[in-house]
Amino acid sequence: MYVKLRDEKIKNVARVYEAYQSKRAHMMEFIDKFRANAKRATMVQSRIKAVEKMDTEAPEPVEMDQTWRFSIPCSGPLGRPIISIDDVSFDYTPLRPDGTKKKEPDYLLQKVNFGVDLDSRIAILGANGQGKTTLLNLVMGKLQPLSGSCSVNPGLRIAHFSQQHADNFDLSLSAIENMMNIFEGSEDQEMRTFLGKFQIQGSDALKPMGLLSGGQKSRVAFAALAYKKPHVLIIDEGSNHLSMDAVDALVEAVKDFGGGILVVSHDSHFVSHTCTELWVVENGHATRFRGTFQDYKEFTAKKTQKRIEESVKKLTTMNN
Repeated sequence: MYVKLRDEKIKNVARVYEAYQSKRAHMMEFIDKFRANAKRATMVQSRIKAVEKMDTEAPEPVEMDQTWRFSIPCSGPLGRPIISIDDVSFDYTPLRPDGTKKKEPDYLLQKVNFGVDLDSRIAILGANGQGKTTLLNLVMGKLQPLSGSCSVNPGLRIAHFSQQHADNFDLSLSAIENMMNIFEGSEDQEMRTFLGKFQIQGSDALKPMGLLSGGQKSRVAFAALAYKKPHVLIIDEGSNHLSMDAVDALVEAVKDFGGGILVVSHDSHFVSHTCTELWVVENGHATRFRGTFQDYKEFTAKKTQKRIEESVKKLTTMNN
């Protein structure tokens, strides 16, 4: 909605400015044509005054920002399975304070079955604290299941982008130095050229990243994604804290990406434009949601309203 309103506003301002320019050009054409004609002197003077008045009240010219885009190349085909989550259960505290073992129905995730292929466009939805990021960490091998298995193709290359993307960098180092640290064996000139594609160039590529703007840090993070050439792109609330232009650039890059996509996000614009498959993590389970993101929002709103009504009814009964 924001993007649509912004674009419409720009178009309206552009129309006003174009109308002013057109009318001014038409009047100047008359002035130039009859400036030396004595019979038309009064009309010429009248139009000169009109043009001067128009210029004092002229609308500001429209400054259209140059649209910046980037791409994330994919490393190419891989044999199946790419990522397979089979009967996975996990909890951060499988033991209770008294030392007894929790029962599996009390785990954060219980017997989850889930998979990602190179053509997957998956959004993982659910309330905070239900285990969405935990599932991503299991996929990336940052956590190990208590039971079940996470099978990942040994040649798989994953790129991870999160709302804390700046945390991946040493802000006391330059963008070039950070990229060379992340990608061992890369060379200075190679990284200068590559970062230039993301409009990080000149002194901006050499100064400590702590001095870069938020948008510039995001572009360095985008460069790291692209340089990795992943098979699967994992985005965990990645559109948070990005400017709308940066979100647009990320959306376009994700849409054109040739590998699998796994997204955790509350951003309806981002999810609706990048994902075709929705999964909901709730009460320990991950289930496929048949519908659009808007359908999911309406579904959750109805559930919330129902819980509120039941709570009110329960309180009313207790008070009576």
